[in-house]
Amino acid sequence: MKQTVVLIIISMFIASCSKRIDSQYPFYDIDLEFNPGKQYIAVDCQLDIPANYRSDTLVFYLHRQLALSELTMDGNKKFILNTDSSDIRYMPFATRYEIIADNPVHQKVSVHMEYSGEITEWSGWSPSVISKEWTELGLYYPWYPLNSDFGLFNYEVGISPIKNQNIFLMGSSFKKNDRITYSTDFPTNDIVVCASEDLKIFSDSVGECKLDIVHNTFPDTLLHALRDEINDISGLYNKWFPEGGNRICLVESMREQGGGYARLGGIYLSGLSSEDYFGSRKKYTRYLAHEISHLWWYRADANTWHDWINEGFAEYSALMVLRDFYGQEYFEKWISMKQEAVKGKAPVWHYDRSGRDAHTIFYDKAPLILYDLENKTGRDEFRKLMNKALVQEIGTTSLFLKMLEEEKGEEVAAWFLKKLKDEV
Repeated sequence: MKQTVVLIIISMFIASCSKRIDSQYPFYDIDLEFNPGKQYIAVDCQLDIPANYRSDTLVFYLHRQLALSELTMDGNKKFILNTDSSDIRYMPFATRYEIIADNPVHQKVSVHMEYSGEITEWSGWSPSVISKEWTELGLYYPWYPLNSDFGLFNYEVGISPIKNQNIFLMGSSFKKNDRITYSTDFPTNDIVVCASEDLKIFSDSVGECKLDIVHNTFPDTLLHALRDEINDISGLYNKWFPEGGNRICLVESMREQGGGYARLGGIYLSGLSSEDYFGSRKKYTRYLAHEISHLWWYRADANTWHDWINEGFAEYSALMVLRDFYGQEYFEKWISMKQEAVKGKAPVWHYDRSGRDAHTIFYDKAPLILYDLENKTGRDEFRKLMNKALVQEIGTTSLFLKMLEEEKGEEVAAWFLKKLKDEV
């Protein structure tokens, strides 16, 4: 059975970000040349960093096979540059660049970089690949100068047409100087470039949302089923949580490994084919629901133990969808499986995000604690707490506990803290 990967890009329209470029966020202006067959890329990038993001030290990451040929800050080279191997677990093949300003910098700064290289090294689990058959370039390489502290940013990426390759990036596209330029009209947290020979676009609407499915091989039956599934899941989330986006785009990828992940504006899912989907419909409901929910649950730092907020709430949101779609009995089946999985495991509290049992701790134990909280407060009150956490953009455990104490009292907050620290 052919394995495929699905990239679902959910483009969130945010009224406050209606301008194509919002100067309050860092902005990448990139010219990209790449040859998938030779696994070669060349980049000319200007990165504009607003004053509120500035410090005297700027750190960014690039794949270690990319050779830096030009680096200036505000047009000069008056800085100290240090390099080291990557210290971020999900970018093991990156180089860490540290720029220390010659003089204190307290205003907007523009950094110009040029670099190129053939990228042939990546982990077997990496979702980022480059080949003639399929290209999916994102932060796992990273192919653009990634600063993990930025959070959200905007970009404009210009790419020359490539023979026998169709290219796709999230955002609006337009022709500019014989190049196709892709530009964000909302802040996001990754720049993903996808390319293959046979990309096609299926357009429809799901409720008030526009849906584009960019695919290689999907038959009409799968296209329509995915449209209906996404519509139903998004409808529940927009009912339960603060209103989300009104544009959804789904791209079929030919990548066979690397797993699923979500970005603000994009969700990447592995292992979805017609045979798999229709043979395991309930499983894919949960799969889609978990990743779609990350459009709401993404505020915590994914490199720290606070990621239980992202993954715990995303997984429990997906279980809530299962309960709504398939009933209490099926929901309880999943709860029972997770309860069995966490027996004897360490507490969520300060668990190493790179630890051996991280998946069980963050995807099983964390949602079980939220299940206990829902039982303690009741479903309606629990949903109010979820809404409150989203409105307040809760991204750390201390802030969540503070909110919980304000809303439900000191006793409930202390009870929840004990749950986070308990082994069982």
